[in-house]
Amino acid sequence: MSTGWPQLDRLLYGGFSRGELNIFAGGSGSGKSLVMMNIALNWLQQGLSGVYITLELSEELTSLRTDAMLTNMSTKDIRKDIDTTELKVKLVAKKAGNYQVKGLPAQSNINDIRAYLKEYQIQTGRRVDFVMIDYLDLLMPVSAKVSPNDLFVKDKYVSEELRNLAKELGFLMVTASQLNRSAVEEIEFDHSHISGGISKINTADNVFGIFTSRAMKERGKYQIQCMKSRSSTGVGQKIDLEYNIETMRITDEGGEDGDAYSKKPSVSIMDSIKARSQVSQAGDEKDTPPWDSAEPGKVTADVQSAKLKQLLGKIKTG
Repeated sequence: MSTGWPQLDRLLYGGFSRGELNIFAGGSGSGKSLVMMNIALNWLQQGLSGVYITLELSEELTSLRTDAMLTNMSTKDIRKDIDTTELKVKLVAKKAGNYQVKGLPAQSNINDIRAYLKEYQIQTGRRVDFVMIDYLDLLMPVSAKVSPNDLFVKDKYVSEELRNLAKELGFLMVTASQLNRSAVEEIEFDHSHISGGISKINTADNVFGIFTSRAMKERGKYQIQCMKSRSSTGVGQKIDLEYNIETMRITDEGGEDGDAYSKKPSVSIMDSIKARSQVSQAGDEKDTPPWDSAEPGKVTADVQSAKLKQLLGKIKTG
């Protein structure tokens, strides 16, 4: 299923699949919830229906952010003009799928999520195509009693139970995870930067790192780094997304051109120097770059052939 971001779709050879566990990992304040909300909104606009389960943010704040993305209004303007916001949301909802935001307490488990999803489907009669869980680190396992201090084992059971739930019910499953302190100063993430160890990475089908900074947010930029993918060869690839600081909408403006999973050759310092080097053209005292010459790529050296002939002539006559 398309994520709504063309670059990410090409990297994954089409997007996410039902029954998979997809994890977005980021540091505190990096925008894990924002990324998940934006993907949920992309799916809603494609006609899919889903549930956003938050164990961290309140239902009101989550709904407020979603309304801002839907209406293209800032959260400040939404609070000032509720009537206009309601009208815009209703207009958008006519062409979108059904969406439910549900807040659960931290330390909930998979059975709590399963029970709510079944209750929601029975009471409303609506189908559920995707489930967003914000976020994995706040869940507790059901199949085993694990100490909260043993993060490796806890996350192993939780991630396995989440993936089993996605396969059992046939949902698109997206969740988030925290990066540890060693990732604070890093610009490229790997498995060692995941909080709780590598157990959740081993279980997940796709894992992405969220890289941003205050300067990047001010410029309206977000970067997604592919850390693991079972469905493609996009590991190590990065995609750059556009971010609207007012509406918190994350979009893919650069998805039409290029190929997300083709690696761009890096330019070494020596190649950069060579590219800027200037060569002397025959009969010209000034150095000009070769691309300005009549025949690009052909370098002509000035050997002062006329003076050489005169010198040879003097030697013969002498």
